[in-house]
Amino acid sequence: MNRIEGWNAALFTALNADMASPHALVLLARILAEAAPFAAAAGMVLLWIRRDRLTRLHLLDAALAALVGLSIAQGITHLWYHPRPFELGLGHQFMPHAAEASFPSDHATLLFGLALPLLWAAATRGAATGGAATGGAGFAFAALALATAWSRVYLGVHFPLDMIGGLVVALVSTLLVRALAAPLHARAYPLLLVLYETVLARLHLSARLFPRGR
Repeated sequence: MNRIEGWNAALFTALNADMASPHALVLLARILAEAAPFAAAAGMVLLWIRRDRLTRLHLLDAALAALVGLSIAQGITHLWYHPRPFELGLGHQFMPHAAEASFPSDHATLLFGLALPLLWAAATRGAATGGAATGGAGFAFAALALATAWSRVYLGVHFPLDMIGGLVVALVSTLLVRALAAPLHARAYPLLLVLYETVLARLHLSARLFPRGR
């Protein structure tokens, strides 16, 4: 464990910004660190509105995997407290953050939790059935997750292993959701889709802007 912690601290020191770091890069990291979940949510909503029924099923998988992953992450933080770098006097902190358990990262868990199910779906769907679009979304969320992971280490509020932990938790939650995919896609999700389309119809929203049942 000491060797792992030593590696974790050394990598953090190598990635963490310092007083000589470019102001523009620190600002970019702040934007990524704080805005990424909102950007991901906006992307999910846009995909949900504009894509077809099968893509919506996979978006529900992604949302569920992210929620399950966050629940697992919260359980870990309650069972085991790992301090943040600034609590240990390591590096430089460029973003305010509460002194709370750092492992695993909620941001990494959420964003990788959205990305992995979509990448998995794309790998099992042919291009003719929209796999390319699903894969594109998955890669976009994965890129956002990696950028956010870098930013939060760069700003001094997380260790690298916090981000790796978030990725592992997201993978576990993705596997759990995939194990339940058949009944979810056959029974639970269709009810949500019917409810969604019923709301659209009741609100008299344009089928061109809000496609139904494709």
